[in-house]
Amino acid sequence: MVVFFLVALCALAAATAAGNAIVFTANQEFLSRIYVLEMDGSVHHYFEYEFYRFCDMDVVQGELYVAEAFAPRVLKVDLETGDLDVIVDDWWLYYFYGLAFDGTYFYVDEWDLNRYEIDGSGGGMASFDETVYGAAWDGTHYWTLGDEDVVKCWDISGWPALVAVPDLDFTPPSPVCHGLWFDGEYFWSAEGVDGELGYIYQFDDEGAVQRQWVAPAYAGWGACVVDGYLTGIDPVGEAALRLAPASPNPFSSTTTLRFFVPRRSRVTLSIYNVAGQLVDTPVKGELGPGDHVVEWDGSDLASGVYLCRLSAGGEAVSGKILRTK
Repeated sequence: MVVFFLVALCALAAATAAGNAIVFTANQEFLSRIYVLEMDGSVHHYFEYEFYRFCDMDVVQGELYVAEAFAPRVLKVDLETGDLDVIVDDWWLYYFYGLAFDGTYFYVDEWDLNRYEIDGSGGGMASFDETVYGAAWDGTHYWTLGDEDVVKCWDISGWPALVAVPDLDFTPPSPVCHGLWFDGEYFWSAEGVDGELGYIYQFDDEGAVQRQWVAPAYAGWGACVVDGYLTGIDPVGEAALRLAPASPNPFSSTTTLRFFVPRRSRVTLSIYNVAGQLVDTPVKGELGPGDHVVEWDGSDLASGVYLCRLSAGGEAVSGKILRTK
């Protein structure tokens, strides 16, 4: 296990009831992140991992468990350190996307539905011809969210026989929702959108949204709530507005500008020449917390050095970019 980057992003301010925290998984290429969010959606901190692809999650006795798709594993996550403890490690399988716990067993979906004891030992397999991106247990039924854009209900009391309960099926809030979790009253999911920020959704058993938050990163997979996690936790650092180096830099026509906003703010991204004159404003408006990417076209500008300035929430950071012919 490699945790190669842990960054504290904002202080714990007025605590939410019981100090609950939203946990959100996001993936981009060969990187995966586990975010801890306050209940208003602001980022408390996150952990970043290389060569992992975290998908669905479940909470068992206050502990977070996550399914991993690059290797078929279930991992327990320490939300204070980011450390991962392997619980299920079934390398003869191909991937795990959905994860649910019924109080006794973990259920993980591959091409079949695989069942494991909480210590990771095998508990059997049921034939299950479904593509599952998220799974949840509501105390009575097993629920799945798959590629058909439907949340389906299953009776698994006769394991290994699975019986569909189609009169309880419903459409999720978005056709690109991934992950599924049940909080005792409502379901949770997140949008997995490459190249743009999606939402984290809390919704009822008809798909009606109760609450939603702007996701803090692209390609979100799942969301759940860990009760009491933030209670008694010391502040983890001040908010950090960040502007990454442009890529490519130098550039000839277009370059990618990446930046991070720690909380919902009015954001301005401006480009100035060496004389201090404003030449372009690629971003101006309100943005949610998280990572943002802008493809900037500077092909109509003269060759030379330019200053890129990012401002939000009373903070400002800047960097230099060089245009060449």
